[in-house]
Amino acid sequence: LVSKVPVAIGGPDLNPVVFTGLFMQTISEEIALELGLEYDGVTGVSRRLAGGGSTASTAGFCYGYHLESHEKECDEFHSQFIATAIFTVAVSSAIIGTVFFLLGRLRLTHYVTFIPASVMEAFLSCVGYKVFAYALKFSNYELKQFLPAAMIGVPLYFMKAYHIGNPALVIPLGLLVPVGIFYAIIFAAGMDVAEARDLGYFFPEVPSQDFWEIWTLSLGKTDQINFKVWVKTMPDLAIMVIVVTLDCMLKISSTETKLPLKCPADYEIQVYGLFNAVIAMCGSTVGYMQLKFNMINYGVLRNVKDRRAGVMYALLCGGLGVITHAHFNYLPRAFLSALLFFAGAGFVCENLWGSRNSMSFGEWMEILLIVGAFILTGQLLIAVIIGGFITGISFIVKYAQVPAVQGRPLHGFEIELPERKESGVEKLVHHIAQSWVTVIRLKGFLFFASAQSLVGYIRSYLTSQKGLPPYQRLKYVILDCSLLDGMDASAAKALKILIADAYASDVNIIWSSVTEAFYKELLQRGILPVHNKGICFATLAEAVETIDEDIIVYLEGIQSSWLSLHPSLAREHIHCEEKNSFDPFADVFAYE
Repeated sequence: LVSKVPVAIGGPDLNPVVFTGLFMQTISEEIALELGLEYDGVTGVSRRLAGGGSTASTAGFCYGYHLESHEKECDEFHSQFIATAIFTVAVSSAIIGTVFFLLGRLRLTHYVTFIPASVMEAFLSCVGYKVFAYALKFSNYELKQFLPAAMIGVPLYFMKAYHIGNPALVIPLGLLVPVGIFYAIIFAAGMDVAEARDLGYFFPEVPSQDFWEIWTLSLGKTDQINFKVWVKTMPDLAIMVIVVTLDCMLKISSTETKLPLKCPADYEIQVYGLFNAVIAMCGSTVGYMQLKFNMINYGVLRNVKDRRAGVMYALLCGGLGVITHAHFNYLPRAFLSALLFFAGAGFVCENLWGSRNSMSFGEWMEILLIVGAFILTGQLLIAVIIGGFITGISFIVKYAQVPAVQGRPLHGFEIELPERKESGVEKLVHHIAQSWVTVIRLKGFLFFASAQSLVGYIRSYLTSQKGLPPYQRLKYVILDCSLLDGMDASAAKALKILIADAYASDVNIIWSSVTEAFYKELLQRGILPVHNKGICFATLAEAVETIDEDIIVYLEGIQSSWLSLHPSLAREHIHCEEKNSFDPFADVFAYE
């Protein structure tokens, strides 16, 4: 069971990592509050952008004096935090892995693309803002740290985006050379790593731990898992499932676009779901194919069949995870901030600023509103709700502008019937039908907005008839449903009111091209009188023929009125009938 993209290299993308960071922030703050460890700096007090030392905010929590005065609480905090964090990450990977597997197994990947592009771009832009926020946080909000980090990370992104130099050389050198310069400055100032760490240039030291502790500190200490705190991560988890699933699908489709191969989405995402089950059991964050790694791999190997790079990548990651991660303790804060500035620049430039080229001004403003809501509230869930509301309103407004009527209304004489009547009668029928009958061809799906537009259109048409003599006014409106997909309850209610108003104006509403299922729906919604099929027809021709018969009855009534005026008119009528019915060859030519 392997990927059908041999050059694929997968792993945790920045999106799940950022959401994992949100989980950790929620868990740490909630556990600290429960244990009474809150103090200035833990719960997010205001910080000055160009200052605010490190020891006053993050480094002091359960460290130094704070640890000495809250030793028992800090021990409990770390035990609960580790167990709850591992459990949270494992559950999120299991849920997303299950979603991946079901999407592939049930062949539902195409439904994921139904989410509007503007919403997706807004979500990714929010992630970019959050990445920048973490870059500042990793630098302790100190200008002397985040400014050099930004000056390294942002230009590196543009060098990669505009293909300046070889990415395999530019990016490693662009990150490692500044680290060497940093160490040169530290040692030139007469400091060692421990002193620089105390001054906030490094993160607090994280000792290496045995890999099996991922299970012993979580499953082995289930009593330390704070389920009450875990529940508070659910809003972020719900959004994470959506964003990560969309991001995974985007990676799959983009790989097929960028590389000369076919990438079966249903199969690939099903494979990712199965492997994420193993990842969940290891307490790691969800992973899937990464487009940037695929392209770099293809660019180096110049073929799409070689799996060696993916195997080497997996062995290196697994080896470092099992052996040690002590080398991370020697990476300065500014280095990790530079990485985040590098990653965040991609989100901002491609998803926020770059999306304006492929979207209308209104759609781009939707993105800005969603991002603005996220910046003001700091809650991605609120931004999602606002984004859904904005895009919903936008969709309703745009779809309501699409006419629910196909073409212009047709008059009765414009409908060609398969059976033609006598020429004289046909001319009279067409003459009356031109005034009496109008055919409106409905199309699409009628919902509350488009139904109001349709009702207003028909009402205006009926109003225009009031200035005509009674014999020239509209008497039949045929609603042809051959192109109609359906209607919702609001549209049905609007049509019921319209039909009542039309009947009050002596206008009959007739339905044509009605299937048996749609007829039952019309009955169920109360639009039609019960068991009255006299106003519903299977075809448009049947509806027009029925109206023609009513017109003929009307003509016969007029004829009777004329014949009753004087006996000479009646005699002339009888004479004409006898003349027209006379056939001198009736007894000569026999026919069936």
